[in-house]
Amino acid sequence: MGVLGYGATQGWFDSGSVEGTTSGFEPQEAPTGSETAGAWPEWGFDAERSRANPALDIAPPFRRLWSFDAGSLVEFPPVIADGRAIVGTNYGLAYALDIDTGKVLWEAHTRGRVASSPAIDGDRVLFTTKRGDVLALDADTGEELWRRKVGSAIESSPLVVGSSFFIGTLSQRVMKLSTVTGGVRWSVPAPGGIKASLALSGRNVIVGDYSGHVAAFRRSDGKEVWRRTSPGERFRGAGRFYAGPAVAYGRVYIGNVNGRVLALDADTGEIAWVRVLEDFIYSSAAVADRTVFLGSYDHRFYALDAVTGKVRWSVDAGERISGSPSVVGGLVWFSTLARRPSDGRTLALDVRTGAIRFAFPDGRYSPIVAVDDSLVLTGVHTLYGFAPR
Repeated sequence: MGVLGYGATQGWFDSGSVEGTTSGFEPQEAPTGSETAGAWPEWGFDAERSRANPALDIAPPFRRLWSFDAGSLVEFPPVIADGRAIVGTNYGLAYALDIDTGKVLWEAHTRGRVASSPAIDGDRVLFTTKRGDVLALDADTGEELWRRKVGSAIESSPLVVGSSFFIGTLSQRVMKLSTVTGGVRWSVPAPGGIKASLALSGRNVIVGDYSGHVAAFRRSDGKEVWRRTSPGERFRGAGRFYAGPAVAYGRVYIGNVNGRVLALDADTGEIAWVRVLEDFIYSSAAVADRTVFLGSYDHRFYALDAVTGKVRWSVDAGERISGSPSVVGGLVWFSTLARRPSDGRTLALDVRTGAIRFAFPDGRYSPIVAVDDSLVLTGVHTLYGFAPR
């Protein structure tokens, strides 16, 4: 292959936005959520990682019920089930809190920093650590049930599907493990190191990696079904994917640190549209109401049309945005990555207009999870419980 041909495959020459059409768009695949959801069981709410429960109507004004200082950075939000919010910290501790009172129900050592959300699977809660361990704790007591070392750091939140879960590793592996024993069911190479979490797409799981590729792997045996190289700035390559994918409407939505937001056909990986933003995108998208929501290092938070990629609205947040948003009811929540952590904020915007509906003086990465009449907000190292007035 010549230089020009190789450059085309690496995305060297495609530097602009590409508008999409309704071709391949499946409106029946919309994230709907549940208005009586009693759980937010894993990172992104559902296995498709929509990060959205548009049916759950929790809106301000709020009353603050409790706060809990975890003592170190909480980089990813908790998960919720059975009245418990369970979270891991950068200090290597896991906590279960009563979502009504904030009382600590149990505390456990993960023996490694946690830079991911856990996942609840019945009476087990699954964690990954930067030490390279995957472990299961008893959701009622925090007792360790099993532990598996996979050989490299893991920042990928577990994706639970049936009796298995899927993770990616920094050593360029995609793995399927048993939720019951931690046994490895398959392990296959990925094009690059993986920091992101995988998303479910029918018979496949999908993830982006640090080589600038998005790939789909068959759930049954790990076979690679398709692979797509990200377009990038001229002669600057394909960038890399820190953000994880969100799957909805028959498409995969994912942002790249080279400023590109991609919409791909979930079955084939073909590009449906590209939107170029002004700076890095570390934020995994939330998808609801035919809209893709995400933030950028350019200080702006965006609402993009899920069909075409056009900007519906954007808001200047005054600071960089690194973490991923959450949609609950008619609001989309995000946090700002301030130069000084104490200056970070959490904001809630109207999904249709971008109007600010709520602001809170703490936040850094991913903002909130919510169930029924309870909302848990993640600050820099503090969790807060809220309920509508």
